[in-house]
Amino acid sequence: MPIARFTGRILPAALNVSLPNGPTFQWKADELGLDMIFRVRIENGAIQVDCETNKFEASYLVPLFMRAHDIATASVDLVAFATASALTVILEEFTDPAGTVTQLAVQQPSLAALGSAVKIGTPDFDKILQVVLAEPRLFMALRDLIEAITVPHRATMACVRAIRNLGPFFGSLGSPDRAWLALRENLQISRPYLQRITQYSQNPGAGDRPHISDEESRDILQGEWIVMDRLFEYLKRGGEPLPLSEFPLLV
Repeated sequence: MPIARFTGRILPAALNVSLPNGPTFQWKADELGLDMIFRVRIENGAIQVDCETNKFEASYLVPLFMRAHDIATASVDLVAFATASALTVILEEFTDPAGTVTQLAVQQPSLAALGSAVKIGTPDFDKILQVVLAEPRLFMALRDLIEAITVPHRATMACVRAIRNLGPFFGSLGSPDRAWLALRENLQISRPYLQRITQYSQNPGAGDRPHISDEESRDILQGEWIVMDRLFEYLKRGGEPLPLSEFPLLV
């Protein structure tokens, strides 16, 4: 049976985390005809997740990573709870059954191309950063949006959490409807455009959530990315409504 491996670190390194247990998990991806057995080893701050599969192709890296990431995160989170320690796990390398090593780094250049408001190394970057640090809701929304690209199979729910925090940013003490109206009018965004994202927050119970295809999830992430970019542009301009001549209505 082919065996692939993810390796990484548990931070902070000073805590030198180890787990005497060797947890084992079984998983199936019926759409790929893939049977997986995951074995976790944590020793002296290093984590290793071995993935034994019934077959292997290079295209399986993403589904294997999604499961390995969840298993590694849950394992470390439980250790963190048991020890009351603030721990973070990072998977950094993937070794396929042939021994080829791939450095893991999640990046989506297509999303970066959708934004223009934030430019590293400019005074505007510092200006926007000051607002993010001063506004807890905006801070959390940005964190959720980055989580959406870090853990792609959780992207839709992360985008929903992010958009929930942006509405109150425009009027936390008034009517929610007025706050959302202010967001739409200031950022030039139509109600249907936002509803394509927020519709998934209407039934928060796990049993009520509709199946979301990969394409739908990508569309939601792209839509939320554009909303956030427009908000940053709005902040750059001192809270002035974005002009339609430069920012056509998103529909």
